[in-house]
Amino acid sequence: MALKTTFLLCAFLALASADLANEAKEAIEALKGVVQDRILAAHSDLDIGLTTFLTNSENVASNAARAILELQETIDAQLQEIKDLALEADISISPCTNVREQALNKLPGRLIEELGKYVSDAKGQASSATISGFYLVDILINKVQSLDFQLHQCQGDLLCIAPLLTEVENHKVQLVQNVDTEFEAVEYALLTLKLNVQSYSDSRITTYIRDGFDIVRTIRNCANNLIV
Repeated sequence: MALKTTFLLCAFLALASADLANEAKEAIEALKGVVQDRILAAHSDLDIGLTTFLTNSENVASNAARAILELQETIDAQLQEIKDLALEADISISPCTNVREQALNKLPGRLIEELGKYVSDAKGQASSATISGFYLVDILINKVQSLDFQLHQCQGDLLCIAPLLTEVENHKVQLVQNVDTEFEAVEYALLTLKLNVQSYSDSRITTYIRDGFDIVRTIRNCANNLIV
């Protein structure tokens, strides 16, 4: 009787182990599907985010360069007006323009060049952040693979499978959250770079307005002193 009871208990345990192992296997496969889907979605979102950033940066830089060149026309016109007045008065203002006009002519090109370098560096940082994001998102699938390996190592042991099944359930939410966290980190980095590019572009325009008109003002004051 005891032998029969033992046999039945062993059979029951074996059946229970097999059922639990199958349940764990199915749970891991389901987890893998969920995580892989979220990783693919994150890849798509990261690609779109990077492309949007690169396009926006080019547009911001182009608009800033255009604004500087348009301002240059205004500044050049003011300088020409000073020269025309000096010509009418038959006064040479070369002492006023020699060094200053050369600096004024170089200013737009220098600022646009600086902007181009800044934007190029920002684009490189954005690409690096996105590539890093791809990697950090991709390796999260390793946890699922680790769970699958642990299940295999359990070899049907109920005491080994039970806590593993609990861990699988916990990771259904955790791993997806981890993917989202890595994506949001890259998203924040791209947003910060976008704001920095806009700020730096604006600063090149304001620098040209300040320095360009300041040079013209200095030339005008110098010319007025000569004419008077």
